[in-house]
Amino acid sequence: MKANQPIINAGIFVLLALTWGSSFILMKFGLKSFNGVEVALMRISFAMLFILMIGYKSFKKLRRADLPAIVLVGFFGNGIPYALFAWAIMHIPSSVAGIMNSLTPLFTLIVGVILYKNPIRKFQVIGVLLGLFGAIYLIQSSNSQAIDGEAIYAILPIIASMMYAIGVNTISAKLQHLDSVTITTFALTVVGIPALLSIFLFTDITDTLQSDPQALASTGYIAILGLMGTGIAIILFNYLIKNASTLYAVSITYAVPIIAVGMGAMDNEPITWSHLIGIVTILIGVFLINYKKYRK
Repeated sequence: MKANQPIINAGIFVLLALTWGSSFILMKFGLKSFNGVEVALMRISFAMLFILMIGYKSFKKLRRADLPAIVLVGFFGNGIPYALFAWAIMHIPSSVAGIMNSLTPLFTLIVGVILYKNPIRKFQVIGVLLGLFGAIYLIQSSNSQAIDGEAIYAILPIIASMMYAIGVNTISAKLQHLDSVTITTFALTVVGIPALLSIFLFTDITDTLQSDPQALASTGYIAILGLMGTGIAIILFNYLIKNASTLYAVSITYAVPIIAVGMGAMDNEPITWSHLIGIVTILIGVFLINYKKYRK
């Protein structure tokens, strides 16, 4: 390991927290002209076009044996969760969606134990249960304080977080022999081609661009989301999985709610004590998950 690797990892950690924390408000702005599915399709398409410009040579490394894992990472780590998050933000504040995303490390731990027989410690079990309690509390309290009776849609980011966990564990277990640019190129191409075709075959995006005066601005926000929040961010995220650890990488999502709530506040979304209690409870959960490492 490089002597300065921990510093590099920490810098990427902070950068990704800022990038992904901002992604929820960018989705919200994109939804002003497009629906959730359209935002997800455009986000994936912009990300794929960007990654192909820098990673097209990676296709020389493609092996048939890697295809099942790549397809799984593509759809579970990128495609479907993006649609679920955008759909959720049509009904709940972006800050709440950001908080729900912080369950990814907990699900990563669970999936790792169930699918890949990873070892688990007592404090990790307590942390998982505490984090889940914090999320459930947040959903229930948000029903009356933040999302006007549409708390059911807060389940969508939870499902997306489960999918992220499957994707992350698959990278760690099946694709460690590939570099981060190659993994990102393969995964985004797998979902990007169907997404791009779907835009022209099954949506009214082109009509919206011609008829909605806000559509161009919304497209710009989605383009930023695709390039920064997906293309570049996924490369850096896959780098962390390979050079730090899976749990370290997904723990970024515990910093994301702070950014998401702050961005939501700037856009006049309400911040309640329930938000703060939910965040603190989930953060205590991740502390317990990493308790042995912190003690050392």
